[in-house]
Formats: sequence, C-alpha cells, structure tokens
Amino acid sequence: MADNDVVDFLKAWDLVKYIDIFRDNEIDMKTLLLLTEDMIKELVPVIGHRARLISNLQEWKAIVQGATDLHNPLDIEPRDNIGSILLELTQTDTTNSKDYQHIIPFTSVDTTASTPSSTLQVETTEEVSDDFDVFSTNVSQKSYENTELIDLLQSANEGKALLATYQKKGLLDSIGRRRLCNLIINRELRDDVNKRVPSSRLHELAYQITLVFSQERTAVYFIPYLSYGPGLKRAAKGKLLDCLNNRRRDYRKSGIINTSRRSSTSSSGPSSPTEVSSGLNRFATINPQEDVEENLKWLRNSSDPWKLVEENWDKTVHIRLNKIASKDDGQSIVQYMTEYPALKKPTGYLLFLKDFDTAFPNSSDKLYQNLPLYKRRIFELAGEKIRKSKELDTNELLNSYLQFDVVDKEETSNIVAFLCLPFIIGVNSTRAKKSKALWRPSKLEARDGFITHVKSDAEILETVTRRREKLRTFGQTLQPFIVIVGPTINEISSYLVIVDNTYYRLNTIIAAVDCCFKVILTLNAEYPTESALIWCFIQKGFYNITTPWDKNFTVVNALLSDINCLP
Repeated sequence: MADNDVVDFLKAWDLVKYIDIFRDNEIDMKTLLLLTEDMIKELVPVIGHRARLISNLQEWKAIVQGATDLHNPLDIEPRDNIGSILLELTQTDTTNSKDYQHIIPFTSVDTTASTPSSTLQVETTEEVSDDFDVFSTNVSQKSYENTELIDLLQSANEGKALLATYQKKGLLDSIGRRRLCNLIINRELRDDVNKRVPSSRLHELAYQITLVFSQERTAVYFIPYLSYGPGLKRAAKGKLLDCLNNRRRDYRKSGIINTSRRSSTSSSGPSSPTEVSSGLNRFATINPQEDVEENLKWLRNSSDPWKLVEENWDKTVHIRLNKIASKDDGQSIVQYMTEYPALKKPTGYLLFLKDFDTAFPNSSDKLYQNLPLYKRRIFELAGEKIRKSKELDTNELLNSYLQFDVVDKEETSNIVAFLCLPFIIGVNSTRAKKSKALWRPSKLEARDGFITHVKSDAEILETVTRRREKLRTFGQTLQPFIVIVGPTINEISSYLVIVDNTYYRLNTIIAAVDCCFKVILTLNAEYPTESALIWCFIQKGFYNITTPWDKNFTVVNALLSDINCLP
C-alpha cells in the first residue's frame, strides 16, 4: 500500500483523488521514481492531472538526484544511481535495525556552491518567501556508505541518547524531535551562521531522519513550498524549518547576524471559502433536477411528519449538496438552517448524518471504530506531557482528567481521551479578520472551542452567548462546537452540539463529537478557530478524510505519527 510520504506528496500536489488508486497499486516511495510514462497513464488518466504529476515528479527527482535539467517533462525514468539506491534500500529493510552503518542516504547537497540567482534560500525570517525557486540548487554527490546523520548522532552524547531512544521505543517523542532538529541545525550553521540552507538540503535531511528513525515521517520535518496558482499555494514548513528560523532569530537578537534582510510574504492563510471538501466536490457539477422542486418547497415550509421529512430529504440530497458545494451559491450556516426548518428540530442532526453518509460513504462509523484503538496511546501521551511539562496548571488539569482513566467506566474514559487532545496537540495563532491583531488561543480556550464543560443546564445559554461575543471581537463567527453538562466529567448528564442557535442533544460523547464533525463537513464550514488543530487531527486520524483545503500542520503530522493512526 502507498506509504504516508506518498500520500503527503499527492496532497501537496493537489492530486488527492488519486490517493486510493496509489494505495490499491501499492505505490510507495521506493517505487514512485520507477514509474514509467505508461504506468502513469494507467494511474492518472486525466491529461491535466497527469501533466501535473509528471512535472512534480521531475522537480522532486531533481532534489533526490541532484538533477538540474528539468526541461524534458516526459523524462521520468530514474537514473541508474537512483535505481541502485532504491534496490539497496529494499535490501536494507532486512538488516538488523541496530546496524545503523548500513542505512543508505539520498544524495547530499553542497550548500556552499550556489549563486543568488539560481539557489533556493531559506531566509532569516520566521516564514519562507513565496517567490523562491524550490529545486534549482547546485549539488554534489557523496558516498552512499553511510549517512552523515548517523555520523552526527554517533559523534555527540545527545545523539547517542536519541539512538538509544529509537532502539528502545522505535519512535521519538516531541522532545526527542526537538533535540534532533537542534543537533542537525547546529551542525548546518556551525561554520557559518549566515549560511543559507536550500530547501533541497532540508528535504534531504528530513528524508535521512526517516531512514534512521523508521516510524518518523518526512512531512513532520520538512514540506517544501509549492504553488499552482491562486488558492493552491502551500508554504514551506516543518520542524527543521522551525528550528532553523528560531536559531536565526536568536542569532539576530544577540547581534551575531546582521539584521538587514529581504522582505518576505507568507502564503499560509485562512482556507478559501470557495473550496469544498472532496466528498461534496462531486455534487458541485450535478445539474439540479426540476422534478425535486416540489420536495424542496415542502422542506422549506414543513417539518412534520418526520417520515415525510426524511423521504423528501433523501430525494433532494443531490441538489442541496450541489448548492452547498457551489462556489457561487454557497450558503452560510444560518441561511441553511433557516431555509430548512426541520434542521432546527431536536432530531434535525439526523438529516446532517444522512447527508454525510451520502458524501462520505466510507467514513460513517470510523470514529466509533478507531477511538478504542488509539485511546490508550492518547492517555500515554498525556502522561508523558505531565512528566515533561513545567506548566503547573496544565499538569494539574491533566492529572485531574487521567485519574478517571482508572475508573471502570468507558464513557468517562472516552470523555477524558477527547479532553486530553488540546493539551497534547497544542494551539495555533490566527489573525482577527477586521484588524491585524494576532490571537493565540490558550490551551484552555482550545479545549473550550472543542468541548466546553458546564455544571448545569442553566449555564448553557450564558456560555454560548459569551463565546459568540468573544469571537465577534476577533472578527470570527460561532462555528459548531460541543457542550457537556454535569458536576464532574465522571457525572455528565447531557451532551449538546451547538449549531448557531440550535442545540442537538446526544447520548454519548463519541456521538456528540461524531455529530459535530459531520455537521461541519456537510455544511462545508470552517473548523472553530481555537480548536482547528484538534478537528484536523480527528479528520485525518480517525476518519481518514482528506479535503482540498487541508493544511499540513507539523504538530498534527507529529501526533498522527505518535499515535500511529495514519491514513
């Protein structure tokens, strides 16, 4: 089956629809470079998509081979040296995992041989400029006898400790990843703090990490900048890049580096409101059927009897999803809820579930299936967070959650698992829409934007109103979220999904999370700002769903790897 780096590449290249095809044909990183023109025609029949794949394969091959001639778009056959590398990699899989000397690297990049006009440069800013050339770097080959990363790790006590951690656990934790990146970046800047590190170099280092630590993912450490025009730009990111930027920022503050620099812009930003999920996208091109107009009129004016509601809802599913998916006629949550009054009834959420099953037929029960598999690992990561964190308030709160893990009550342990996620995954910053103010939610705000716990029903309205007003000050709107009611998390009596002014009552926490997620995707809505990382993790890790607007959050990729719930 296709490995996770191949999936990451297809997402970055805007070829999400072919992920399953690559999986079915067992295309992995070792065979990706071996694809011939005829093979690609079978995998990708659409000419435009095929041209995009060939172009990106050429650019990526330039990194791993050190190629500089990208002018022949159909010359995708790997060179002899790459084929031999792939063969050696295959043979390496059967060797003793402790024998690090046999790990084979990709070609090494000569970062000193570069010219200002042709070299991609990672600038001394917190973000990478959009206008650099990702793949035009002068390179030189090195021996394949062993990786320089292994040499680096074995030359330092901290590196030896990381290797020991790998042998014992098989996977680095967040602190281990940070230490590894620090070792690598310190080595890169050791001789010249002003040295500019090309994207191809970071890509090579990220790949070498996956050779040494086999359960790590290249995407966690580096994803190059990609652009296919407006709305299809991906900023360079990853732990190696973050570490490099942080180190340069420290050097600038201390005066070691000259503060003059080129201005840079960021291509990362809020998702385009005109993009739709892969499940809804196929409905955007369906022509509305005139014979369901009467059914739509009935739904706009009636909400009883429920049997007729469901019948008319099923008959109009294509035209409704077509309207949601339309770039021109897309509706807001308020407009959609108002148009169909049945959605405001206590059982209205069942209609959203119906639509989700139509749009994403293979993901209906994924949360129920996957949470029991990964719940124990979530508790372990929360425990590690307590042991390693110096945030006393966070540790105290996590301890209060984890004490219920020993309680023989599955519902409570499910609640605890979800409540731990905000503290494991962290938070991200956002800019207010009406001003330039930067809002970085706290972990408590991230938790409440996901699941808010109140002690009585009397607090619900005030909580929702206060949250709505707070979001308004940042130019945000109230997106669907969850409220649980009870004196303690071991005594929860109600589970509510808040959709505008409608409250849906569910019976369990997993049903509430499942409902909230499906409402958001069915409405083609944005995730709540504070909890976007959590929902992104749930989408990718539990539901195995990809969408055109997916962002490659480094912390999400890292958590997916930590919990081993990779799609």
